[in-house]
Amino acid sequence: MFFTDFARKPTLLILAMATLEASSAKAAPAGQDDIAKFDPRMAVANAITDENGVQWIDGRFLPIDGRAFDDTEHYYDRLPSNVTEKVNAGVRSMKHHTAGMQFRFVTDSKRLRVKWVPYGTNLAMDHMPSTGVSGLDFYRQAADGAWQYVATGRITIPAGGVAEVPWTPGTPCIINLPLYNGVKSFSLGIDPGASVAALPLRSSGVEKPVVFYGTSITHGGCASRPGLSFVNIVGRDLDVPVVNLGFSGSGWMEFEMSEHLAAIDASCYVLDCLWNMCARKADDTRPRSFEENYEPFIRNLRAKRPDVPIVMAEMCDVFCGGPNDKDIRLRALYEKLVAEGWKKLYYLPKTSMYSGDRDGTVDGCHPNDLGMRSLADAFGKSVKDALEIK
Repeated sequence: MFFTDFARKPTLLILAMATLEASSAKAAPAGQDDIAKFDPRMAVANAITDENGVQWIDGRFLPIDGRAFDDTEHYYDRLPSNVTEKVNAGVRSMKHHTAGMQFRFVTDSKRLRVKWVPYGTNLAMDHMPSTGVSGLDFYRQAADGAWQYVATGRITIPAGGVAEVPWTPGTPCIINLPLYNGVKSFSLGIDPGASVAALPLRSSGVEKPVVFYGTSITHGGCASRPGLSFVNIVGRDLDVPVVNLGFSGSGWMEFEMSEHLAAIDASCYVLDCLWNMCARKADDTRPRSFEENYEPFIRNLRAKRPDVPIVMAEMCDVFCGGPNDKDIRLRALYEKLVAEGWKKLYYLPKTSMYSGDRDGTVDGCHPNDLGMRSLADAFGKSVKDALEIK
């Protein structure tokens, strides 16, 4: 059942908007967020103050993680503007989605107000709600360093959404952006006289991102809200930055994609594309076979980033009926590379990816929130080993 009459709570106010301006703050050049990280005065200095004294800061002036490229068609794109037709159309379209992107900051404001306009008009899917596809969520950091969910920014119309959340001044904040939609514009509203600043260095000591490349599941399907994507969970659990390059139905491992991954100064690469690949070239007319694509991809990635760990993941399967043809081929390639002397190469079998009770999926393939936690535990362990996090 779909409920449209949501209960209103004092801790969260979600408003439907008939119209919403594309942006209420001044435009900033790509890379402006980096300036704000080192000079927090830049964010407030470029704020627009409304009639109530609320300072509205364009998201392009806020510290952001998960945005790996500056030379993009749109500010919140996940890949650069020079992606060519050698990469499939799905990637070229879904690069506009903001999966894995998050604002991370601390503020002395007593309330957080946000407004955002989605890139696309399709706010939900038949197996994934609008809160995950096009919504936001808020996390606070507790005294012990753990990140805790606070609230969800819901959206009901393509014109945009708004949310307002009470906040304890000085509490670190994460705002996760939509998984299966993009963002045309985002603004954060803080109290009169308040300020924002970037968070300090991470407790893990890892400041370079863990780059996940994969399929719809890596993309975030079908988490109920952005913070429950397994990629985002791994980031919080290990306190490491992440870049999400999951593309639904489109993780084909074209050679050009290895160039884009290698352009990111990463701490670790996680390859999780088997769901979208066929085993042999003869199995499909599309250029997405493991036989042709995987080995040239990983060899080029290692050649360009020889010291960066790589995790090779089997095809997650809630029924876990044992290795399939692609898994067997993946294991053989892994053993071949290890025999050649490759170091910092890690293998993640499917057997550890789900809890085993089959309740971790929404449709027999894509994980629900329970399944996302199982995947996060499995992938998180491999990333932790690869980065030698204690």
